[in-house]
Amino acid sequence: MMLPLSYRFALVASFIALTVAACSGGESGTPSLADSPSSPAVPTATATATATATAPSSPPPPPPPAPDAGDAAPPNPYAGGAPIAAPANQWTYVPMNDFICGNGNPSGIAINPSTSPTAPLLVFFMGGGACWDTLTCLGGTASNIAEDVGEANVMGDVDRVKALFDRTATENPFKDASFVFVPYCTGDLHAGDATKTYSIIAKSVTVHHNGSKNSDAVVKRLLATFQTPSKIYVTGASGGGYGAMFNVSRFQTAWPGFRVDLLDDCGPPIHPAGNTWQKMRASWNLQLPSGCTGCEDDASKILPYLAAQMPQARFALLDYTQDKTIRAFTGVLIPQDFENKLMALRAAAGPRQRMFFVAGDSHVLIREDPLPTSAGGLPLYSWLQRFASDDPAWDHEGP
Repeated sequence: MMLPLSYRFALVASFIALTVAACSGGESGTPSLADSPSSPAVPTATATATATATAPSSPPPPPPPAPDAGDAAPPNPYAGGAPIAAPANQWTYVPMNDFICGNGNPSGIAINPSTSPTAPLLVFFMGGGACWDTLTCLGGTASNIAEDVGEANVMGDVDRVKALFDRTATENPFKDASFVFVPYCTGDLHAGDATKTYSIIAKSVTVHHNGSKNSDAVVKRLLATFQTPSKIYVTGASGGGYGAMFNVSRFQTAWPGFRVDLLDDCGPPIHPAGNTWQKMRASWNLQLPSGCTGCEDDASKILPYLAAQMPQARFALLDYTQDKTIRAFTGVLIPQDFENKLMALRAAAGPRQRMFFVAGDSHVLIREDPLPTSAGGLPLYSWLQRFASDDPAWDHEGP
């Protein structure tokens, strides 16, 4: 069993702090804060009769013009997947040969379909840290990068997401949805496309940062399986929260014309300290959403990108104000500095982006039992009900 993520990141947090201090005397720079189309009409020709007889030598009318290729919708890059057959209202493990973990071996996903073909689809990306250099990849800050992740691992992790997957909880706004669980075993926030070997002295590890291709493979299978959901929720926690955020636009591409919303638990796009973001991007060959201007240099730019790219979508971010796990991950180690950056994210949020913050330094709200309540007295389930139902009362909650 892996050590808890907060403990593993804590092991390297002091090293990061000393390194940053030695190299720059402090944190360098302040990041700016500036988850179906109708078929094209085919032209027709209408023959017009005249009262005057046409001479026998008259040529036939010209054929109708061919449809303009520019009018046709582009092919769906996620079409052609194999549909998944699984019984309703129970979990089934689905092995996938094209879902490759960090050690190069395949894994799979778990699904729990609803009885209705038009039920909402909720896809959850699992978390479990990240690694991008020798220190982090050999230091154990990423789960499952060296192990096989089989059916027992995946089905065991499903139980950790009970708050979203509980069909018996009347207050759960997602209880009637079709559920999909995506495991995490690539150390790249579900968004890398590279194979790297990290070494120190006689110790080394090769990591297949295959998260982006895994996400593509999952979306392709799900599109073939769930063709007419009433809505799609792309969700995740911790590293999976980042994964949901990086991959939500894939779902919108796969289901054009369908509503796709994002629920991110403790994966805030706070720009990491120093050159950490550049190192992550280089090690993983991080596949940022296409057209995300500025995201290469500032992780927080993904918020305005999503607001512009998916204007009908709702984006919900949950977090603790001084989340110690994400502080260690981003290198923003001083609690108040982290809280200030979290509040800056909230201040920059788009019109359909709302945040639920709870005071403290814990990590992942949806695993709490009972679920947290905001400082204003609103239970998280009630806030999520407003999120899911398009309630205009849905708003920021917390300190």
